[in-house]
Amino acid sequence: MNSISALVAVFLGGGIGASLRYGSTKGMLALGMMESRLHWATFIINIMASIALVYAYKFTPEKSTLQLFVATGICGGWSTFSTFSHETVRLIQQGRELEAAAYVLASVTVAFAAICLLVK
Repeated sequence: MNSISALVAVFLGGGIGASLRYGSTKGMLALGMMESRLHWATFIINIMASIALVYAYKFTPEKSTLQLFVATGICGGWSTFSTFSHETVRLIQQGRELEAAAYVLASVTVAFAAICLLVK
């Protein structure tokens, strides 16, 4: 694989992943699932992207353009650590420290547990 095809694969996958992220959030809001708890939409999206990442590594050839497209591009664009961090800080600033702690703990624990279950 040459570096140009790798870059294009990540670029295209990232665009698809970012669109999935935006669409997933908007879809949850439209269904009335999140209301004022938008950070839990990020939680759900990050868990789904973590699960998808496991399958991307399982079912794509190692170090291939396809793996870069799906794992780095789509899954990387779909999940978001920066939003997770920002939403956690906002919860703390709003005096919702317990909810912030639950959000952080649940995000890390559930994503880790899901990946452990799927990797076997």
